[in-house]
Amino acid sequence: MRRFSIFHAVAISIVVLAGAASLSAAQAGTGANQETPDNKEIRAYQLTTDKLSRFESAAKAIATQFKDNPNLEQQLTAASRNNAGPNTIAQSAAALDKFPQLTGAIKPLGFSSHEYIVMTFALANASSYVEMKKSSPNAPLPPTVSAANAAFAAANEVRIQAVIQILSQ
Repeated sequence: MRRFSIFHAVAISIVVLAGAASLSAAQAGTGANQETPDNKEIRAYQLTTDKLSRFESAAKAIATQFKDNPNLEQQLTAASRNNAGPNTIAQSAAALDKFPQLTGAIKPLGFSSHEYIVMTFALANASSYVEMKKSSPNAPLPPTVSAANAAFAAANEVRIQAVIQILSQ
């Protein structure tokens, strides 16, 4: 499910949702100062310990679905294809909504498809920024990362890496 992976788009292997890699790449390509509605929403989404715990459980549930349904990943990738360009958050959520077994895995944990996509972006982008800061300490915040989310990702780096491991299996 590499097409869904936003961590893959930023050189971290995570397997979550279709179209996310396309969105991150497109936003990066539109310029650092581009203020899209998706950028605003991702930046405004506040990462918390509770959300990370629920996201970790959702990631495990989704990983189980992919393991139990070998063709599901390919079906999700096919459903997310957008020949007109990169997917938006709404398009990625709509693709996810086509698979009740996936939405059934995340909804009991309090996530709509839309919020799960946004959480994935916020977590991936903040984590990637923290990694980038290690080699480039003066790197500016990307348009999808808030200072609070960057601080959260830095403080929870080990835990976030564990979630990435779950999703990249």
